[in-house]
Amino acid sequence: MADKPIVDSPPTFPYNEIMLRLIPVPLIFLRLAWMVGLCLVFWGCQPRVAPPPPVVHLPPPPPITPGPSPRLVHPAQAPALAALLQTLALRYEPDMTQEERDQDYREKVAQARQALNLIRMIEMRERSLDLIATNGGEVSWEYLRRQKWPDGTPVGVSLLVPVWAPSQARSVATFAGFASTWQEIAQTMPRPSGQVLFAGNLKDINAKDRYRTASISFEVNSLHAPLAALLLEYIYREGAYEPAKRIPILVVRGGEDTYAASAFTGPVTVEGLTYPDTYGADLNGKVVRLTYNSMADIHHGRHAKFSNHRLGCALDINDFNFKGLVDGIPNPISGSLRQNNRDGLHRLDARNLPAWVFQAAKQAGYRIPQEWTHVYNTKDWPHFDCGTK
Repeated sequence: MADKPIVDSPPTFPYNEIMLRLIPVPLIFLRLAWMVGLCLVFWGCQPRVAPPPPVVHLPPPPPITPGPSPRLVHPAQAPALAALLQTLALRYEPDMTQEERDQDYREKVAQARQALNLIRMIEMRERSLDLIATNGGEVSWEYLRRQKWPDGTPVGVSLLVPVWAPSQARSVATFAGFASTWQEIAQTMPRPSGQVLFAGNLKDINAKDRYRTASISFEVNSLHAPLAALLLEYIYREGAYEPAKRIPILVVRGGEDTYAASAFTGPVTVEGLTYPDTYGADLNGKVVRLTYNSMADIHHGRHAKFSNHRLGCALDINDFNFKGLVDGIPNPISGSLRQNNRDGLHRLDARNLPAWVFQAAKQAGYRIPQEWTHVYNTKDWPHFDCGTK
């Protein structure tokens, strides 16, 4: 086989290399810049998705611990009333709003009125006076409390309610009877009628974060008991949901003619606010310490014949007798303008009832102090009752 002739061929180069050699160097950089710019424009036109918000884990709300529901001290004496009080117990549910709590309160008030067949609260006064007249007795709690309604329920019952108490508060027994002076009750102590709580240190009284749950018992008309229980439980429940709204309820007085603590407790010292006048509006009071011979000097009272206390149809909440204080806070009877500033007084001394308590009492149907005059153009600020007309 003949050999093929060897033919010399020109050298070959890769196509890309040839093209690069043909393109001037400045043009190469121009094309690269154009491509980079195109990429940047394309990337910038893409819709941007916002990153998800960070997950915030809030601490769970503090658990709401229900207080002990109001109840009768002696439920066997009035089983139907005892069962009604259980039915009327306010709800304690997690995260209940103010509106939900108020609605629950109003519904239970309406339920109580229906169960008692009370259109107006004054009807309990009228029924009590009719019962006294029918049985031929006198207008006296000592007489009325021993009577019975037509269904057999006793008129006088002892009610036990939950309250918030300062950390240093202690229980003090009270006594009642039919006497012309409270000093006689304090000396003879004819029969126990309940108890009050004593707290003398103002700093401790205002330390709401240190309050504890306690109970107070007092005598009351059985027609009045469900509404009194609801008002006092409402006050307690508000403090359970909002600690800033806690009120130290140290005294609750219901049905009584004359009452007092014992005259044999020994000296006691309390702190209160005194002012330079008995009529002004300023709150620039001075804290003073006062010492009394006994608890009876602070906790006592005697009611006039026409008083609703003699019928068990009234409540005095945080009623004290601090002799020696000028327009003393929280003494009950006053005609000063400063007493109208309920929230301001409450901030100075938590024993003063704030405005929302009066609103709650009005929702239950009570006559509140702002609606009537006591004597000499004064008001009895701790007093809530069924009215007289």
